[in-house]
Amino acid sequence: MFLSNLKFKLARLIPMVYFKVFHRIEFHGSENVPATGPVIIASNHISFYDPIIVGTGVDRDIEFMAWEKLFTIPILRSVIRFFGAFPVELTSADKSAYINAISALFKNKALIIFPEGERSGDGKVKNLKLGIVRLALKTNARIVPVTIVGAYETFSRHRLLPRPGKISVYYHKPITIDKHEFADINARNEFFKKVTNQVMNVISSKL
Repeated sequence: MFLSNLKFKLARLIPMVYFKVFHRIEFHGSENVPATGPVIIASNHISFYDPIIVGTGVDRDIEFMAWEKLFTIPILRSVIRFFGAFPVELTSADKSAYINAISALFKNKALIIFPEGERSGDGKVKNLKLGIVRLALKTNARIVPVTIVGAYETFSRHRLLPRPGKISVYYHKPITIDKHEFADINARNEFFKKVTNQVMNVISSKL
């Protein structure tokens, strides 16, 4: 238990110091992340920083999906696993990643997901994948939309190294999935699209 608590504190303290010093980072609405129960934290994806940024502002045990090719880099693999990452194949349906996600939520953890599926090329939010709603429906997880502002300018996919610049992170109020809102299986996809669009609109509201 001591080692687990130490790991958790280090996993937040080290990046917190870095981002405070180099990017004057501010976290808004962290209290909107439920303290208990399964939670899906769905964020826009605009930089290499994003998983660590979002996780640093959450005072909970977290896991997150990361591009499987990152796990082929020895040092980086160890670092992202330390912060709670598990691999996901982006070019096809990844059953293993789905199982890991379900497992994390059934353990009442906070799961960070970037539902665009890849980093934005222009800093804007693209269409989100419907999987976040399916996961929420299956695990009774609430969805907390998150908006990262400023990270695209500091460390986008087009940069080899980060540059100075302010970063702000906004944790919005959680969205609870109402299982009774759709009457039958034929209405399910429309329901998924409706909730996914709601999440996207909330994320975009701060951009």
